[in-house]
Amino acid sequence: MLESRPATRCQGVLFPGDNPRRKFSNPLSLTHDRCHTPKNNHARAVVYQELGGMKKFFFQLRARGTILSLLLLCSCASPAKPEAITAASGLPADVTMNPDAGCGNWLFVTLHLEDGEELPFFIDTGAAATFLDKSLTSKLGAPLASEILPDTGRHESKRYLAPKLFLGNVQLKTGDTVQLLDFTNETTSAGRRVMGVLGISCLKYYCIQLDFDAGKIRFLDPNHLETASLGQAFPINFTNKWHQPLLQTGGLVEGIGKPTLIDSGYLVADGTLNPGQFAGVVRNGELITINGKPGWARLPNCVWNGETHSNLIIARADWNAIGLNFLARHLVTLNFPARTMYLKQIRAGPFIQNMEAADRFLIDLKENNQLPGWSKTDHGQMINPRAYSNPVTFTSKKNGDSSVYHYTVIRASKDSSWKLQKAWRTDQNDKVIEELPVP
Repeated sequence: MLESRPATRCQGVLFPGDNPRRKFSNPLSLTHDRCHTPKNNHARAVVYQELGGMKKFFFQLRARGTILSLLLLCSCASPAKPEAITAASGLPADVTMNPDAGCGNWLFVTLHLEDGEELPFFIDTGAAATFLDKSLTSKLGAPLASEILPDTGRHESKRYLAPKLFLGNVQLKTGDTVQLLDFTNETTSAGRRVMGVLGISCLKYYCIQLDFDAGKIRFLDPNHLETASLGQAFPINFTNKWHQPLLQTGGLVEGIGKPTLIDSGYLVADGTLNPGQFAGVVRNGELITINGKPGWARLPNCVWNGETHSNLIIARADWNAIGLNFLARHLVTLNFPARTMYLKQIRAGPFIQNMEAADRFLIDLKENNQLPGWSKTDHGQMINPRAYSNPVTFTSKKNGDSSVYHYTVIRASKDSSWKLQKAWRTDQNDKVIEELPVP
């Protein structure tokens, strides 16, 4: 059955899967009228929760444990001695965000190789290295080294000389090497092809602004910022081992001085706490466990660096972090060469109110066998848009179907009923496959 897939900023809370310590995950199919546990060792039941008087199903994600051993950070890591970072000389043009960035999906940019092949990457500030899909092996020459990722002792990752990667007509400044992994599961989870992860080995040379309200990624001159309009400034430190970006201002629950990873690749909660701190704040009632699910808790309200936030999900993990869903409540400026992050709060809580009626309208169409491309017996998920507008476009993914369905709904006034204006289907590269008839 089609379900609204709520995301922390847009529609309540994106409730993640059976292992909060992993950040790459796959959505599960769910029923609408009851909790359902698939017959799968890796699956868990959906939870039913109430936020702001609105009852919603919150999806769980089935976690995948592969590359995160290179990305995870123990909160006790000490900052490295600062080393000079020379900013990249050429800056790419502004990039339009994918509509679901920070609303249940990663933040994508389309890179290309020298031969022009386009490669969808997502931006992951928590990734120490840059990773490419293993299908590109033939373009990289002989591997320089091979290593076993320490999370399980089983996942082998080969290291290659970094190819030239371009964003638009600008060659990105990257590290000397890249690693290869199989991104099949990430492709399924994202509903679009994933060919790599752009990690801190590249990002550290840039000042990147994430403007979620405008839907833009901007590459700014790190030496000429108008900082007065960028919000609060937070010093960034880098870890000894992986050179990942850390804040010393504390996580969403812990106090100042606790190292916290800036992790734009972490989707499944607003933030994470290491097991010791997580257990403590659950015991003292600061965090509210979700239906008794170990490792997951709700933070109804918090004051973080002087600003109030509401309806947050905190996960227990091996490292302390703030994730993409929390960052997406802000205008984010990551000036890595200057080791400073700026956050300007745009909203305190998830975007809920205006989407509820439109969301319900599409689910009702589906349940009445009137949603183009879907039958009432199909299962899948709906991803709500990043911001409210009229008209507004939703996307959905059906189990067993690699294509993505799009629905634009409109209403004459704020008191009018929603109507379906347009429907179409695309492939994972956002190429239109079919225009669907509107009833």
